[in-house]
Amino acid sequence: MILQMGCEAVDNQNQNRVYVTMMVDALKKKENVLTFLLEKTREQEMLLRSDELDEDEFSATIEEKGNGLDDLNQIDEGFDALFKMVKQEMTSHREQYRSQIKEMQTLIGRISDLGVQIQALEQQNSERFKIYLSNKRKEIREFHVNNRTATSYYQNMANVHTPDQSYFFDEQK
Repeated sequence: MILQMGCEAVDNQNQNRVYVTMMVDALKKKENVLTFLLEKTREQEMLLRSDELDEDEFSATIEEKGNGLDDLNQIDEGFDALFKMVKQEMTSHREQYRSQIKEMQTLIGRISDLGVQIQALEQQNSERFKIYLSNKRKEIREFHVNNRTATSYYQNMANVHTPDQSYFFDEQK
């Protein structure tokens, strides 16, 4: 019985080590996804800075970023689930997991830096996009005003001439 309990404890320890390793791997994946998101955000910045925005390419980067965000959410959910399983073990045997904890702390620092960079760039891109939309609205308004003016002009010109009058009629005869 004691031997069986000892084996279960060893198996549980091994399982916890695997979970901690999986947590480190999850943080590495999260760093990769955030690096990808930063690259896509930089691409959006370049598109928004260009003279003529390629709307198809801009939409494609938004879709790619959406997929990246979905991946990020899955990674976070998996990490949280693993952490709940090993939190007590890591807390009570902190010395045993020292290297993994240190690696996770380093990864979390880099992840935080990436998050800050993305957030700052997203804010700038948001302002640029608002300016782009404002300019597009202005163009549309000007188009409608010009269109109404032209329509009104042609209607007025059509109403000025009546069938019994000639354009070449000389009233002084």
